[in-house]
Amino acid sequence: MITFEYRFDILPGKGKEYQKYLARAGKDIWLRFSGVRSVRIYQSMLGGSSPQRVVQVDLDNLAALEKILASPEFRKAKETFHGLVTNVTDSLLTLVSEQKR
Repeated sequence: MITFEYRFDILPGKGKEYQKYLARAGKDIWLRFSGVRSVRIYQSMLGGSSPQRVVQVDLDNLAALEKILASPEFRKAKETFHGLVTNVTDSLLTLVSEQKR
């Protein structure tokens, strides 16, 4: 399993458009594709801190991610998304260790 994580801020004045995006083109975008195990979305608890949002997508493998990123449906949604956000960064993660209480 791998985790694709991306972080971003919503552009000033684009909050309502971003919410519309989430209700339409961006609604459950990741879960439409095979190979996706789960999606977690976090919002910063600190008002003006960056990033405002962190999204973590757990996938079966790198091939699943590559297939999603290449799909026309995803590319179109991504183009809309990038018009609403800024400071986008991403990481491709694999678990090294985990401890639970």
